Amino acid sequence: MIIDRKILGFLIFALAFVALLTLVVRLARLNVRSGLPYSKALGLTALFVGVTLLVWWFLTRGAPGERIVQPLILPSPMEVFRAFLPLHTDQGLVRSAFASWWRVTAGFTLAAIVAVPLGVYMATFAPIASFFRPLALAGAYVPIVVFIPLSMTWFGTEEAQ
Repeated sequence: MIIDRKILGFLIFALAFVALLTLVVRLARLNVRSGLPYSKALGLTALFVGVTLLVWWFLTRGAPGERIVQPLILPSPMEVFRAFLPLHTDQGLVRSAFASWWRVTAGFTLAAIVAVPLGVYMATFAPIASFFRPLALAGAYVPIVVFIPLSMTWFGTEEAQ
């Protein structure tokens, strides 16, 4: 069996990460479920953010052709910072995020309006549970992605979908 280089690289990274984390736990003599002062917790959180930014900068430094990770996959911190204002003003990031949130919330609400009473009736009355059991059993194993064409057929591709 031939192992792909990327999988092997990830396995090596994972083992090194776990070994390093174990070493830190041993050297710092951390106790299970011990308390941590708020100032230390805040400092450790800031350290994590700083290390993440440093690694991000290291992976994306240099010209686009010379980077470890190309800009299409991971832009540099400064590229993200420069794109922040145009994303909000020209491309309507907040409006789009709110519209997506509204769609998800409306869909969840509509589904709950049907599902909660149906679930209560199925749990309360055996004939109703028996009637809907095939749908419940079959629907439990159907991936959510399968319902996309069904919703497109029912509602179309407009906002109502």
